Amino acid sequence: MENLREKAKNIKIIFFDIDDTLRAKDTAFMPESVAMAFEKLRQNGILTGIATGRNLYGVIPEVRALKPDFYVTANGAYVEDKNENIIYDQHYNTDFVEKQIEWLKSVNSDYVFYGNHAVAISKWTDLAQSALEPVYGEIPEDPDFYKKNSVYQLVSISDHDDQIKLPEKFADEVRMVRWHPNSSDILPRIGSKAIGVEKVLESLGLMAENLMNFGDELNDRELFDFSGLSVAMKVSHPEILEKADYVTDTVENDGIYKALIELGIIE
Repeated sequence: MENLREKAKNIKIIFFDIDDTLRAKDTAFMPESVAMAFEKLRQNGILTGIATGRNLYGVIPEVRALKPDFYVTANGAYVEDKNENIIYDQHYNTDFVEKQIEWLKSVNSDYVFYGNHAVAISKWTDLAQSALEPVYGEIPEDPDFYKKNSVYQLVSISDHDDQIKLPEKFADEVRMVRWHPNSSDILPRIGSKAIGVEKVLESLGLMAENLMNFGDELNDRELFDFSGLSVAMKVSHPEILEKADYVTDTVENDGIYKALIELGIIE
């Protein structure tokens, strides 16, 4: 623990995942201690950021109310600061989106488009509702969304998602990361939360050793490898638990606040 407290002395910015890190995904519960933690971090001169698989549209009001300094969204593909200045913008070209749609249709999967400030789905079904409503609420149907909006990420939706394999022809450009039994993120091969966070650090003149992050799922994997100090929530994926420098309690049991106290970052 002393070694971790020494590392913590170098921390100048902390990024937080949303679902099951800041806020319980299934119940929408976020403890009061989260807002207390953000306020104490501000008082201590430590910057804060959100690093999420959600797009900016999906960053819910109670998270925005924490007043983070940066938003790394769509698994790192779109990054803004608190003043809406764009730091990084890496969207797909339209032709490639169309190719992904053709493939998803061929494997009988519905699909979701992540824009920056909007989200749309090919078809709203009970299956989509069970996976996505806790994150985005009801998503509007618009299979032609990509024709008039930039798309940063697609998401598969099916009752056989675990059997869907990425075609070899896409392997150099995208990868699939399952985040739900019925759904996978289809991410740029070179894209990750770590890429987006690195762009923020570059804009600030900071190094990885100045970075701390909290997370729980596989889309946090690259960020855990990159960050100077990584904290996993108690209910995290086993691979994230293994990568973590420190494992804290659950959202419901004030895991964020407890970790920051234990590591000596706030009092």
